[in-house]
Amino acid sequence: MSNPTFTVIDDFLGEEDWGALWNEFQFMELHPVSRTVGAWKMDDGVPLGGHEIVTPHRDAELIHDPEKPQLYPSNTAVDAVITNLLAESETYSKVVGEEWQRISARAYVYPHETGLSWHRDDSEIYTGAFIYYAHPHWNAHWGGELMVADETDEDLSIMAYRFENEAYSEALLERGMGRFIMPKPNRLVIIGDGTKRFDGPLTGAPHAVAPVSTAAGQNVRASVTGFFLRD
Repeated sequence: MSNPTFTVIDDFLGEEDWGALWNEFQFMELHPVSRTVGAWKMDDGVPLGGHEIVTPHRDAELIHDPEKPQLYPSNTAVDAVITNLLAESETYSKVVGEEWQRISARAYVYPHETGLSWHRDDSEIYTGAFIYYAHPHWNAHWGGELMVADETDEDLSIMAYRFENEAYSEALLERGMGRFIMPKPNRLVIIGDGTKRFDGPLTGAPHAVAPVSTAAGQNVRASVTGFFLRD
């Protein structure tokens, strides 16, 4: 499905690429996500993140450089997500526009009792973001939904203060509604920056990751997440 705020594409990767990516999640280097910077708050738990991979400029030649593993193609299974994104650009161009010049991608793992607080992405840097769900199985009772608030023409800062978040909460409650997207396996979600729908310096819809429930047990919300970067 697609609307001006986000696009959802199911069965995004072929079975072989999806299986290879899930297998790589078993062994890739993962580090605790810092709760001292970014949108994560103290009560978001401790998600894990892998190393970021970034494509060169859109017009650059795509050649693997062993001395620069952070550049696409990285010869890792994460490349499959980027490769398909580049091939499917017409599908989501109405959401992220045509101004982006690079794509970044990073693996994330959310165990139970982890999530991501309400925030929006910085449209001076990004034209949009994506989330690909790599886990092989999910239960609707396990949480982890992507929550997307309705957009308005009212400005809202990128994120709330770490401890004083009442003003941000009031702005979200004023909107009072939105949509949720379940982390269905092999699903891709693309969120736009919002600037193409209003006059003025507004950015995309606030969004959050609902905490993964303890009912998930040892199952994790595994995703490859990244951004469409401006020049």
